Amino acid sequence: MKILLTNATDIFAGGEDYVLVLASQLRRRGHEVWVSALPGHLLLAKCAARDLPTLPLEYRGMSRVFHVAGQLRRAMRAQGIQIVHSNANYDRTAAAFAAAGTGIAHVAGVHSTHSIQHNVTHWIRNRWLTRHFITDADAGKRVLVEDDGIAPSRVTTVPIGIEVPAPGHREAARARIRSALGVADHTLVVGNVARLVPFKGHRVLLEAASIVLRQRPDVLFVIVGDGELEEELRHRAHEHGILPSIRFLGFRDDLDDLYAGFDLYCHSSLELAAEMFPIAILRALGAGLPVVCTAVGGIGAMVREGASGHLVPPDDPPALARALEGVLESPSQRRSMGEAGFQHFLARYHASAMAAGIEEVYRTL
Repeated sequence: MKILLTNATDIFAGGEDYVLVLASQLRRRGHEVWVSALPGHLLLAKCAARDLPTLPLEYRGMSRVFHVAGQLRRAMRAQGIQIVHSNANYDRTAAAFAAAGTGIAHVAGVHSTHSIQHNVTHWIRNRWLTRHFITDADAGKRVLVEDDGIAPSRVTTVPIGIEVPAPGHREAARARIRSALGVADHTLVVGNVARLVPFKGHRVLLEAASIVLRQRPDVLFVIVGDGELEEELRHRAHEHGILPSIRFLGFRDDLDDLYAGFDLYCHSSLELAAEMFPIAILRALGAGLPVVCTAVGGIGAMVREGASGHLVPPDDPPALARALEGVLESPSQRRSMGEAGFQHFLARYHASAMAAGIEEVYRTL
């Protein structure tokens, strides 16, 4: 098949990584794949590094969305595209109208658990101009069906999958990263990778960290990501008296190396109708790390309670701290949970499994 994947955001986070990995995997399965994003976007640079053809388009300005749709239509016709798979709100609309009346099937990828229908244009797009919807978790499908009135037969859940580094990468990367961070051998590192935005729950993470550090001063919390809350979170860490035990690393593009330097992964998202299936947790499972996460969105399907980690209620710092302390106290538990999580990842969440599931959706269209 000839497939175009689109993404209109100006950030590089889980949704953008999804497009990159899916494009690579679909090409390995014998399809011709193009990726479209904003000019100069990191996603396009990463695609070019993998020799994936790209289509830069100015996905900006709602007043221009139909102009962009026209540009997209011409490009798709020129390449003989059969499937256009959008992955963010702006390109979801542009792709839907670009494909209208052409015979090209528009597939909408939905990566968060909130409604995607806010105006008449969205209603037309969702009802008439989108052939099928793909969500990362059943929590997202429920929102599309119950809130947006989309027929269940038009929505398929395909869990996100990721690629993992080659065997042997972890040991070398671990020594390199911990040396760069100045981490002593006896220090236990709790990692968190997420944009610094409200629904990711960093406020809760810092409160839990302050509880843990009273008993375990040998723990370092490493927070990877940038966003609007950075200064506020630094201030909160200072108020809690834990800033020396918190590292804010900002945006990083060496996540495989960073995860190798962690001993435990923690994800503290809140139930704010946004989180669905964080790639950051999949990376932790793929790195063989035990995980402690809040039970929101589709996270419950990723973490097997008591086997690969712990699930705690959202917005409950004491509960999060207790779960962290339990895993930190037991080296044997960290090893067994990490191995269980890795096996669960291989069975369900590798990139090849995701690509196979999405390919099957395409074929039905």
